[in-house]
Amino acid sequence: MDDPRPYLLSGYATPTLLAKCGGDLAAAAVSATLVSPSVTIIDRALVEKASYNRPLLQSLRSQALAALRQPRRFIFSQPYGCNWALYAATYSVANGSETVGREISPASVDAVTFLLTLVVNVPLGVWKDIRFAQLFGQNPGVVALAKRPLPVPNRASSVGAMATLLLRDGVTIFGCFTLASHSTSAVPDSLASHPQTKAIITQMVVPILSQVVATPLHLLGLDLYNRPHAASWRDRLATVWRHLPAATLIRGVRIIPAFGFGCLANTGLRSLCHTHFSTESNEHRIPRNQSNT
Repeated sequence: MDDPRPYLLSGYATPTLLAKCGGDLAAAAVSATLVSPSVTIIDRALVEKASYNRPLLQSLRSQALAALRQPRRFIFSQPYGCNWALYAATYSVANGSETVGREISPASVDAVTFLLTLVVNVPLGVWKDIRFAQLFGQNPGVVALAKRPLPVPNRASSVGAMATLLLRDGVTIFGCFTLASHSTSAVPDSLASHPQTKAIITQMVVPILSQVVATPLHLLGLDLYNRPHAASWRDRLATVWRHLPAATLIRGVRIIPAFGFGCLANTGLRSLCHTHFSTESNEHRIPRNQSNT
């Protein structure tokens, strides 16, 4: 009678799927802990800049000094917690879906990983953005603006804005988790000959380049939401073009810790965990004929 367990390959028991997924979760948690401080500081600075034009460098310096002076308060704050939850969940789903997918259906693992990561990242990203806007989006010295009614988007513009922002996040996730890992062959040997070096280069460069496509979508989505009425497409595109250089630069810088260093740390820790489990399994591997007795 055939052994129904899916973990038996070539007559020996391999590491269990549960152990691999445990390593995936551990790698995701550690990686999120590493990237969340810098991303939290940058996100707050961007919100304050967009909301009441606080200088970016001033905000970055202020938040960095506050985090260094009171690290415990910073780590247990709401902003840090929001970002940690976002990236821990994103990395966990990306890791777990790839691990399980390679066991079940290797041919479709890239598509499954992309879709599941997108499904998790988008709502959590929106939730995080809302919390940051609530916490840091209002200048305490400007009360009159807070009482001004916000424009209510019509159904068409609201759907258009959400669809555009969804496409923006899709481009970012695809570039960071799928395209980066498949672009190593594009790095010439004259620049880097070792496969690991090529992987590092693509993981740092491709997410930044993805913002060349994602940033116009980001600006268009915001314009559709903020100006739902009486704006021609020519006017909208002119607005996007006007803000595009600065916005692309800022979003490119922001993505370096989140999906550059973060993905590299996550990939390295995940590989380390899987190697550890594989070594333990090889030391205690059980032949198929013995496991059936």
